[in-house]
Amino acid sequence: MKYTCLFVFLLLAATSLGVPQPLRAQTEKEKVTLGTITLSLNNLPIYVAQEKGYFTEENLFVEAVVLNASTRAIPALVGQSIHISASSAMTTIRAIEKGAALKIVGGLVNGPTYDLMALPKYKSMKELKGATIGVTGLLTSDTIAMKEMLKANGLEYPRDYAMLQMGGGADRWIALQTGNIAATILNPPYTFAAEEARFNNLGSTVKYLPDFTQTVVNVRAAWANEKRPVLVRFMRALVKAERWIYSQKEDTARIIAKKLKFTDRHSEESWRYFTENSIVPRDGGVNLKGMDKVMQLLVEDGTLKPPLPRHDKYIDNSYLEEARRAVR
Repeated sequence: MKYTCLFVFLLLAATSLGVPQPLRAQTEKEKVTLGTITLSLNNLPIYVAQEKGYFTEENLFVEAVVLNASTRAIPALVGQSIHISASSAMTTIRAIEKGAALKIVGGLVNGPTYDLMALPKYKSMKELKGATIGVTGLLTSDTIAMKEMLKANGLEYPRDYAMLQMGGGADRWIALQTGNIAATILNPPYTFAAEEARFNNLGSTVKYLPDFTQTVVNVRAAWANEKRPVLVRFMRALVKAERWIYSQKEDTARIIAKKLKFTDRHSEESWRYFTENSIVPRDGGVNLKGMDKVMQLLVEDGTLKPPLPRHDKYIDNSYLEEARRAVR
């Protein structure tokens, strides 16, 4: 009896002294706040990583917040209200050129995904002269891509058309349906819904910008250095998700339908569009040819001066490379 009492006493004493704490700490998930721009397929690898439990496998609790514009995401990242940003490569480069200590550590959308959808009365881009076009933001990469399309068809901003900043694809799609704007750029599955509703597709960004890095994973360099194991685990989850997307049409379509509230058919068409055009990276990497195009456009607007900078001025692949080594 006295040995039993002694054992219980020692067990309670050990517990009160915190011996089990390391075990408990191992089970506590690291919280990561991720800033996204809109609820859209640009975040497909993130949605898959959440739904398939890849973040949980890496002992991470990822809180994704919607910020509605890349121009808001970068200040939130610099101001440390978020840890990671899934936002425009173009906006990130602009911020770095202004002195922000940021790094691109991976890719999410490695090609342009937008079509210019217009009210039925508009049959060509040239007919949009004098019209108002809905955009995510005035300086976001999707807007820049749209301006390149219109420029190739003889329309210059602000001489020939106005732009109305109105946020994500869902908001722009509603505005187009209600006639509050003449046109807007939409990506799948909104594009498919607009075509079925007899809105006119005036052109695709894929035709005008076949290589264009759109959405990337950004971090503060200091946070990445301090939290390297956490960032590597985050990137590992993304790599798993991106590889899974290419092999699982039905399940990916189900996730798209769940997140974006679209039909099964539109969701499957979206999966096909994103995989057949290699929009989603297969292994977390950034499209370097697409980065060159982004930098060329930034030379044109005066942000950069030729010659083009080296990629490693903006990109740090070391976290992704470490993550890849651990993913079979």
